[in-house]
Amino acid sequence: IGQLIELLKNDVQAESDFLSHPVLLKEQNLYPIPNYGSAMSPFYSTLSLWVGALILASLLRFDVEGTEGYKSVHIYFGRLLTFITIGIFQAIIVTVGDMYILGTYVADKLLFVLFAILVSIVFMTIIYTFVSVFGNIGKALAIVLLVLQLSGSGATFPIQVAPTFFQIINPFLPFTYAVSLLREAVGGVLLDIAIRDILFLLIFLFLAFVLGVLLKKPLSKFVQRTAETAKKSKIIH
Repeated sequence: IGQLIELLKNDVQAESDFLSHPVLLKEQNLYPIPNYGSAMSPFYSTLSLWVGALILASLLRFDVEGTEGYKSVHIYFGRLLTFITIGIFQAIIVTVGDMYILGTYVADKLLFVLFAILVSIVFMTIIYTFVSVFGNIGKALAIVLLVLQLSGSGATFPIQVAPTFFQIINPFLPFTYAVSLLREAVGGVLLDIAIRDILFLLIFLFLAFVLGVLLKKPLSKFVQRTAETAKKSKIIH
């Protein structure tokens, strides 16, 4: 009877709350993103920019008629400017569409657009260089690189839980830094991470320029022969 009386004296609701929540957590969200769709927008925006550049590479011509008096470097950069111009408009359409049509959350809208333009320029230059230098083989390389980046960039899940192969190639993929850079604009910019991502993207851009300048002329005849052979097959244009 004494134990029952002691039990009845206690606050049952308070004891129930303590047993269900023995620890009181105080949460403080840093750089919060309100929903999953907005959190995934950097990945899908990056993916759309790469696919857009790849499709453009299949639609527009890379060869130039009437090249007498022009060096291979002139042809390479002259045609590249056309692709980059279209790539800039692609980036603007994608980012503005994300924010004002799909309604995704973006902490810094201006930086989101500017970062996407940089990413689009880098992607367009890489794919343009592949196709300009290697022809149809370059299109295949761009597709293979796309497949590797989908799993190796750590954009959809932490790279630490991916197979070892993808963990190894992760630092060498443009997607890794492109997605990270767009995430900074969506959640809120950490300057050191943004600067790191921009520097790595500029390195990829520089390497693409070097590849295009050094190999455009030596491989031009090989690419031309490959294209003529492909046309003769009446399967590949």
